[in-house]
Amino acid sequence: MKTKSFLILIAGVFLSVFLSCKKEVNPMLDTDILVCGKKDPINDLNWLADEMKFREFYRINSEKINGVVLYDYKGDNVIEIQCSLCSSTNIHQYKCDGTKIDFTNSNNYNDYLKNRTKVKVLYGTEIWTF
Repeated sequence: MKTKSFLILIAGVFLSVFLSCKKEVNPMLDTDILVCGKKDPINDLNWLADEMKFREFYRINSEKINGVVLYDYKGDNVIEIQCSLCSSTNIHQYKCDGTKIDFTNSNNYNDYLKNRTKVKVLYGTEIWTF
């Protein structure tokens, strides 16, 4: 009888602990955030999907993508493609339609760095954290 009571007690404790645990939400899987009007921008934005395929398959060991990061800059979505072997960090920012944002002017780029807000990492790992 004591063994049966002990097992019921252990099962009760286990269930109460298991049921009280909160599941952490991975922000990378947050489907409530629309990026350029899309839930899956990596696959649904044609220009981004094409760019990722091109860099993955045609640029062997050169400019492979480490991360794709979504920023808010002055109320607009900015998609930044980051790679460890890229020659520069100011020429990899894109508008929703795939148009490159011209940050060759250092004042404009510095304004972007100062006033952008990271929304989330869309792919891989963020490596440009300045």
